[in-house]
Amino acid sequence: MDEIIVGTYEGFLLGYSLQPEDDRTIIKQTFATSSHTAAVRCLSISGKFLASGGTDDKVVIIDLKTRKEHTVLMNHDGTVNTVAFTHGGTHLLTGSDDGSVIVTRTGNWQIEKIWKKAHGGQPVTTIVVHPSDKLALSIGGDKTLRTWNLIKGRPAFTINLGSKGVGLPTEIKFSPSGDRFSLISLQNVDVWTISKAGLEKRLTCNSRPSTTQWTNDDELFVGLENGNIIKFTVSKTKATTYQAYKQRVKCMHYENSNLYSASSNGVLKAWHIDDDNLQEICSTNISCRVTCIALNRQRHLIKKEEDCEDDGKTSGMSDNEDNSNESDNSEIIEKPPAKRQPGAFVRISYDEDNTESPPAKKSKRKKKNKKKNKTE
Repeated sequence: MDEIIVGTYEGFLLGYSLQPEDDRTIIKQTFATSSHTAAVRCLSISGKFLASGGTDDKVVIIDLKTRKEHTVLMNHDGTVNTVAFTHGGTHLLTGSDDGSVIVTRTGNWQIEKIWKKAHGGQPVTTIVVHPSDKLALSIGGDKTLRTWNLIKGRPAFTINLGSKGVGLPTEIKFSPSGDRFSLISLQNVDVWTISKAGLEKRLTCNSRPSTTQWTNDDELFVGLENGNIIKFTVSKTKATTYQAYKQRVKCMHYENSNLYSASSNGVLKAWHIDDDNLQEICSTNISCRVTCIALNRQRHLIKKEEDCEDDGKTSGMSDNEDNSNESDNSEIIEKPPAKRQPGAFVRISYDEDNTESPPAKKSKRKKKNKKKNKTE
C-alpha cells in the first residue's frame, strides 16, 4: 500500500499509510525521523529516495527502503524553499532564499549546474519539472516566470507576471500530461497552457487559495484558507465547493482516485473521489503543524520488521526440524564428505596404524653427481 510522507514545522518527517482494521480503514503511522533541526519546507520523492528541504539551509536525502539518512547536501546559504526530482529520477533541482537554483545528479550527488542568480538574486520560491523532463518552470521574488531548458542546461525565456495581472505568485503545478499548469496568486488560480503560452482561465475564490492538485488534464482541486476544497473543471468553467476543514488547507496530493489533504492544525484526511462526490475515508490528528506532503509509491518494496521476525522464526523452526531429522537418520545414512572450498588449504592426515612417513624425494644434487660419474 502507498505511504504518505508529511513534513512539519517542528522538523519531523512522518510516514502514514491506510490500513484496514475490522470493518473500517484507519491511518496508521509507519515511521518518524527528525533529520532537520528546523522547519521542513518542501518534499520530493523519486524511487527509493526522499529529498526534503528546510529552514536549516540543508537538503536531506533519505533511503525509504532502509529508512536511514542517505546523505545531506549543504549547497545553499539560505532556506531551501523547493526541491524537485526529475521524473526519470536522474537529477534533483533545488531552489533557495539565496537566489540560486542547483542541479544535482542522483547517485553520486555531485553538482552539475548552478544558476547563482536565477531570479535576479531574489529568493526562488517554487520549481516544477515538466513530465517530459525537458524543461522546468520556476517562480521567485522578482515576480517572473522562468523556463529552464534541462537538455542544454540554460535558461530559455522569462515572462513578467506583473504584466499579466499576476501578483505575488506562490505555487505552480503541472497537469498530468504537462499541457497545462496552475498558478496561485492572491485570491486567483490561473490556468495556463503550454501550447498557447498564455493564460487560459482564471478562477477567483472568495477566500485565498493555498494549494492546488490536478486529478486529470481538465480537473483540479483547490484548497482554501477557510478550510474548503473547490473542484474546478477548466473546460466547463465549473466549480464545486466542499467543506473539508475548519482551518486552512495546507497541502494536497492525488493518487489512484484518492485525495490526501492536510490542514495547518495537523489533521490528515483521505478522500475518495467518485464523480462529483468527495467522500471522506478516514482522518487522524498528527499533533504537528503540517507544511508539505508527498506520496511514496514504492511501499511494496519496503521490508517490514514484522515480516523479518516471522522469517526468522520460520527459519529457526526449519533448522530445528532439519537437525532432528539428521539425528534420527544418522545411524542409517552416513554424511557425505565435505567438499573442499575453492582457494582453501589442503590438509593431509595419516592413519594411526601407519607410523611410516612418506618416502622422501631425491635431491637434485645427487642426480647431478650421477651424471658426472657416467661422463667420467
